[in-house]
Amino acid sequence: MPKALISLFSVLLMLAANVAFAHQQKAAETTVLFNKRSGELEVMHRFYLHDTEHAVQSLFDKHADILDSDKTQQQFANYVAKHFLTRKLTDEAMPLSDVGYEVEGKFFWVYQSTKLPNELKGLKLYNGALRDLWPTQINMVNIEGKGKVRTLYFSDDKDWLVVKF
Repeated sequence: MPKALISLFSVLLMLAANVAFAHQQKAAETTVLFNKRSGELEVMHRFYLHDTEHAVQSLFDKHADILDSDKTQQQFANYVAKHFLTRKLTDEAMPLSDVGYEVEGKFFWVYQSTKLPNELKGLKLYNGALRDLWPTQINMVNIEGKGKVRTLYFSDDKDWLVVKF
């Protein structure tokens, strides 16, 4: 195979790889941590920054800027807070307080917390962030600090999922 053809093939492969990595992931990860030291249930949402860039322009304004606008960052954090809900198994709401948000590398993080109840035998969780925008969005939630790590997947028509301890 001639060198020029090999070089062209290599360049095409690199371009294809860059296009693949530039696509939206349409996936997010949340950690729900039972922190016995602080007495808090800590919630940490991690979104791909590329996804949030597209999302805020669809959700808020076509000029919204998740990287450089505090207003847009706060709007997105508020959106996430409205789309992530916690309840006790008795269906009693466990309201979360907003702790903050940040851009870190290729991720946008949103933090929430609430005081740990004394007796908690499980949780009902709802994670609809970005699922109203993209039906193929998958939100994975890891529950840590109550025995083995448990994972819930919010996709398709799954709204409220339950984890028991």
